[in-house]
Formats: sequence, structure tokens, C-alpha cells
Amino acid sequence: MTSVMLFRPARCFPRLTFALVVLASAFMPISEAAAAGPAPVFYRTSLPKPTGVYSVGYDSIVVVDRTRVDALHATPGQPRRLPVHLWYPAAATCAPKRRYVTDVRERTLLDATPEALGAGDFMRTNAVNGAPVAIGSFPLVLFSPGYGFSAEIYQVFAEQLASCGYIVAAVHSPGINGLVTSDGEPYETPSDIPGSGEESKQISIVLNDYVVGDLQAVLAQIKDGRALPSRQLAKAIDLTRIGAFGHSFGGSAAVRLAGKNPEVRAAVNMDGIIWGDDHLNGLTTNALFLVSGQPGGDSSMMDAWQNLKGRGYLAVQKETAHITFSDFYYLARATSGKAAEQATDVLGRNPAANLALTRQLLVTYFDVELKQKPASTLLRFFDANKARISFQRR
Repeated sequence: MTSVMLFRPARCFPRLTFALVVLASAFMPISEAAAAGPAPVFYRTSLPKPTGVYSVGYDSIVVVDRTRVDALHATPGQPRRLPVHLWYPAAATCAPKRRYVTDVRERTLLDATPEALGAGDFMRTNAVNGAPVAIGSFPLVLFSPGYGFSAEIYQVFAEQLASCGYIVAAVHSPGINGLVTSDGEPYETPSDIPGSGEESKQISIVLNDYVVGDLQAVLAQIKDGRALPSRQLAKAIDLTRIGAFGHSFGGSAAVRLAGKNPEVRAAVNMDGIIWGDDHLNGLTTNALFLVSGQPGGDSSMMDAWQNLKGRGYLAVQKETAHITFSDFYYLARATSGKAAEQATDVLGRNPAANLALTRQLLVTYFDVELKQKPASTLLRFFDANKARISFQRR
């Protein structure tokens, strides 16, 4: 199998794949007018308010996995270091909401190129940094971003789940995800997986295995308390109720993690090709496979669903695109205003309404699998939204 050492990133200023650099190319016809002036134009916007009963808190930590040498790091022999973002149910507070980009090292990089992201100050979230943890015991849900994306591009889902009584741990996989930093040094994500055909497939499997290993390392350190920034947060996690979800490349890692770890009771794959062959042998887990309305023709999600050994749902959310399952619509609103609605090939149709539906689906699914709500709750959800989302179960 091809070695991941092929992917050691160079020491150089990152291409800022974090968010809008990627988006800007997709929206070039829309944003050219704004870019023509002496300074870029930004439209202040905000993420949609979560609908749960809890306020949302935020914290972060870097997990060091000393059991593995980081083959993706520019410096040989380094242990794997994994930035982890945490969203959690919080007590109400009057403190200001956090800005969209908070990591001081990321801000330094963004301040050097304000045309890329407006120094990260164009959008506010619904979370409060370090807010007091709400009283109670809450399920843990791990999250894995798509290839080349950062966990901070999925806050719309993390905030919603936290407001509904979940603790979300979003795990960066440096060298595979987007702009992330470790000890002040940015990792650069390769723009494309090299090779073609079988070579590309084998490299993708190796990298997906790497992400699964990252999730396992973070889960292990959450269980022993090392991966949590406070005792209050450690006390609030119910380790008997663990789930996982991810988008694209991370969606594959999430369901594969659940298949390898029985303690992860359920997983959601949002529009991700599944790498490796373990899903063909039947993943021993419960899972929801959510497919966009613009599928790419890959059969791996169907194969995984058909061979699943636990409860399985295969859902197609109409009028969506691959990027719909992220914050990109709101980032596009920040750079292009209402013109973002025109990019249906990138974001699908009615992206705000579709994101609201996806958020509700995630909460409903995990409520059934992790909070013991009856399965009929999920079936009623699908029935109530059958004009916008179709599903099969087994």
C-alpha cells in the first residue's frame, strides 16, 4: 500500500484552503465586482440561531498522540498533534459571542491577507468562549471535516447539536483537513490526491485510515480526561452514549470509526465516498447515510447501507449539493451578499432551508440512537419532510 510519507507538506505559507479561498474561485463571477474596488466588500452576517433549549459554549484543546509518528508533518519524527474544537451545552450568559475564527495563530495568518477572509471578523457565531457548562449529563458526538476543510466550517451543525444537549468534539486531521496549526506552524493540505485509478484509491484509503486513527486517539484521551480543557466538561460527558458524524472524507471516517469501535453507537456520513473494504464486509454499527441531491455516481454509500449489520437509513436530501452540508452558504453571504443564492451548482437550491432541515435531521437521528427516543420519531420526521428528503431503511 502506498505510504502516507508521500504527503509530507512543505514549509510554506498556507494556501488558506480554510474557507473562502476555495469559495472565492467558485463564486468568481459573483465576487469580481466587489474585488474591483480598492478594498474588498464584506457583508456582515451571522450563523442561524440554534433551536435547542441550551446556550452554546465553546472551547478547544490540542491532543498529542505520542503513540504515532506524524508522517504528514514537515519535520520528521514529530508526534501526531490534533487540534480539537469543542461545542457544548452551556448555562446562559451575557458574554459576547465568539467571532467565526478564533485561533490566534489563524487570525495572524488571516490578518496578513484580509482580502481572503476579512480577518475573520465578518461573522459572529452563537457560542460563547469558555461559557459555564450546563448542569446535566450529555452524549458525546465526534465530528470529522471533509478533505481540505476545517472543522470551523461546520459550526452551523456543532452549535445546533450543542443547543440540543450534545457535546461535539470536532477533530482536525493536520495535513488532510484545511488550515490548521500545531505549535504555531500551519499545515498545508495537498490540493489533490496524486495518482489516478488504483493508485489514487489506495492513497485515499491510507489517508482515511489516518483520520480514523485521529478520531480514535481523541476519543481515548476524552475517556481518560486528557483531551478536555476543564473538569466541568469532563463531568458533563456521558461516555455510555457516543456517536460520530462527518462530511465527505470525514463522513467515511466517522462510519468506519463506529464500525471499528462498538462504544461508538451510531454514525452519520454526510455525502462521503467510503474508503477501504470494511463496509463491504458489513460495518457493525447503526448509521445514517445522507446523500446530496447532486450525487457523484459513487456506489459506496449504497454498498455500506446494504451490508450494514446495525440499523441503517439511506436518505437523499433534494436540491442540495456536496458543499451544502457546511457553513459555506453563510460564508458566501459574507462575501457576496444575496448574490450567493445564484450559485446553485455549488450550494444547491434554498441552502438556508436545507441547512435547517439537515440540522433537524442530525438532532432527530442522534436523539433516537443516543437518547433512546423511539424510532418512530425519525420516521415521523422523514414523513413530514418527504417532499424534500427521501429515505430507505433496513
